[in-house]
Amino acid sequence: MSNSSPSVYLLHGNDEFAIRSFLDERLKARMGESSDTTMDITTLDGRTKSLESIQAETHTVPFLTKRRMVVLYHPLSLAKGKTKQGKFLELLESIPPSTALVLIEDKALERKHWLLSWARDHPDQAWSQLFTLPKGGAMTRWILDQAHNLGGEFSNSAAQLLASYIDEDPRLAKSEITKLLTYVDFSRAVNEEDVHLLVADVRQGDVFEMVDAIGYGDGEKALNMLHRLLEESEALPLFGMVVRQFRLLIQVRELLDENPGLSPDDMAGEIGVHPYPIKKITPQAKLFTLPQLKRIYHQLSDVDQAIKTGQLGDKLALDLLIASLTQ
Repeated sequence: MSNSSPSVYLLHGNDEFAIRSFLDERLKARMGESSDTTMDITTLDGRTKSLESIQAETHTVPFLTKRRMVVLYHPLSLAKGKTKQGKFLELLESIPPSTALVLIEDKALERKHWLLSWARDHPDQAWSQLFTLPKGGAMTRWILDQAHNLGGEFSNSAAQLLASYIDEDPRLAKSEITKLLTYVDFSRAVNEEDVHLLVADVRQGDVFEMVDAIGYGDGEKALNMLHRLLEESEALPLFGMVVRQFRLLIQVRELLDENPGLSPDDMAGEIGVHPYPIKKITPQAKLFTLPQLKRIYHQLSDVDQAIKTGQLGDKLALDLLIASLTQ
């Protein structure tokens, strides 16, 4: 990173995979390939740190690189109320050229949001980018583009089928795309038969069964299902499937509470996803109340943060999550 680069990068939106890819492949990569650079990268959580500690980290002199990086998740937690907003902006304006402060907020900020307004007013100091999850037809196009970028090809119908399985989870989609292209040895286009054969709708079914066990408070069964899934899947893509499941459960539960007679097709249209997972998830949503689901989703966010910041290993984090949800 050169000293002419912005001091503050604001990455916001609900596409965690795209944000993480941008952070790793664009921002961190520009710091160099040496393992020594990790000593000049610090990851913090705004929910557990103070403005003073952020100030200290951002004003620390780089050790082995020309520029250090501070990655701050949930920055808005440090700026609740006008007074704290003012102090937070003072901090941003004080960031030295020797530091890149990367702010990561896991929701889309409205255009008039005070933090985005500050970034627009300080183009020499700040850069911002919105990352939103692809939905419906956009996910199909995303799959086709990803396959092309990896040097392979999908038929349109195969991409649509895969999109119906993974829907709003690009991290899981990337894993499945790579697996399918490897299966066909990049020598032909992936077709529907390949997707039916290799993409574990069975695995998705196991996730459904695990969530059922959570809903019934059966911790032993839920943990058994988790360990079975971990035999066939990496922990992070699996965690993405669980997060997606509960995100859809919340949306379906909200719609059911507002209009109990709404059909799965209508709910899919309201949410903006493929009807296939909604038809399967509707009976499951009735196992939970909306407050229960929101509490679980908050726990998922905490686990996600613990994994990202290295506080917990991904498999241990999933074990502890299931245990806490079924106490």
